[in-house]
Amino acid sequence: MDFEQFQEQAMEAVKKHFPEMSVEMQEVNKLQGQSYTGMAVKPEGSNIAATINLQPVFDHVEAGDMSVDAAIRSVIDTVSQVSANMPEFDVRTLMDYDQMKDTLTMQMIPVAGNEERLNDIPHQIVEDMAVVYRFEMESNEQGSSSILVTNNMVQNYGIEPVQLHTDALEAAQQNHPATLRNMSDVMRELMGDFGAGMIPDEPSPLWVASIEGGQNGACAIQYPGFMDQAAETLGGDFFVLPSSVHEVLFIPDDGSMELANLEEMVQSINQTEVAPADRLSDSVFHYDSEAHIFENARTFEAREAMQEQMLADAPAPGMSFGEAEQAETITVLMVNPGERPYEMQVGAELENLQAVVGGSIEVAYPFDDNVGLIMNEEGKLEGLPLNRALRDDQGEVYDIVAGPFMVVGLTEDSFGSLSKEQLSKFSDMFQQPEGFVKMGKSIMAFPVPEETAEKKPKETVQAAEKTAKAAKPKHKKPEHDGH
Repeated sequence: MDFEQFQEQAMEAVKKHFPEMSVEMQEVNKLQGQSYTGMAVKPEGSNIAATINLQPVFDHVEAGDMSVDAAIRSVIDTVSQVSANMPEFDVRTLMDYDQMKDTLTMQMIPVAGNEERLNDIPHQIVEDMAVVYRFEMESNEQGSSSILVTNNMVQNYGIEPVQLHTDALEAAQQNHPATLRNMSDVMRELMGDFGAGMIPDEPSPLWVASIEGGQNGACAIQYPGFMDQAAETLGGDFFVLPSSVHEVLFIPDDGSMELANLEEMVQSINQTEVAPADRLSDSVFHYDSEAHIFENARTFEAREAMQEQMLADAPAPGMSFGEAEQAETITVLMVNPGERPYEMQVGAELENLQAVVGGSIEVAYPFDDNVGLIMNEEGKLEGLPLNRALRDDQGEVYDIVAGPFMVVGLTEDSFGSLSKEQLSKFSDMFQQPEGFVKMGKSIMAFPVPEETAEKKPKETVQAAEKTAKAAKPKHKKPEHDGH
């Protein structure tokens, strides 16, 4: 007997046992690559159906652990339990966003493996993860159910993805507050009396971040202010280990752990301990408590190395930039993700420019003004944080810069300083940090709330300024080609 034959036999048995039910096979599109063809059963009088995946039962038949008759009886028992615990829900309510928005929750999933599905649902990209949205349905002793929010639903509601995100944050924090617990306390609770005396009294270096209820708790890292609160508890910067979609682990960045070891640990646990449907990421992330930046830990290390190099190249105390040995610099506008722009001095040689953006440079000329944008050529490929949107004359987003970039002036054959007027104009243009939500194949930009926008401290600006001689890169300004 093959799987299709088993499906047919199971359907006939369920129809005979529950003649009042509607029974049919249908495709179930799940995240995490767990889509399947299931048996949908809808009890009489109910306006929703429950779908049962028959594949796990059939796997037992194939393995010889269960006879076909026993498997069919198991399916009938499951249908009986499902129908008895079916949550009551008026489908018409689903059409009313004002009623549904208070039930919104968030879920973090990996981008890898969900690319096709993400085209159909509103989401935010966070490094190699995505934030998606669900309506939480009625819960009972058997658990809870939810409905994934799709692009079509958002369009029918007549709302923007930005509003969906804002409402989801508010509802999620209200219904499922974030939790942060030391691993020692978690282990004591799990082991109960059996573990009494086995867990050391001193706190573990590991902290568990989740939400009340635990389901899809990794989304806690997106709650406003939560990461800063965690930084206070942990005493500063920390690494983030994505243990599953339900929780993440924090460990202080105090020099006691090598990043390579943390990466190896995450990848090993994902392969051996975490179910495929619960895996979140193989990467290790980092939270910079001073800059308020969540990023891939490798990106953080590169950024730190760049800043250290800048400090090493800075002129000696008491020496002006004009008196430095490599004194020729240009005045640029520096624009970092999540920060307001600021003026700084930078050496114009190629290696100086590369150091500022963290890699090979790309120059774009999106404006009529005599200026260019210098950015990391592989910013998007490397997964650098999205920074600012570039817009056409109609205000439509046609590109997004990933990673830090500089606005520079242009001379006849090289880069030059911005004028005061240019500094003022482009500082105003890029003043507001932006966040991004993907909806289908398009990406929408929205302003980051004022309280989360960071202004670069003066001392950091000074440390970042380069003092190398100006280079003479050859370039010709094209007509508005973007990049």
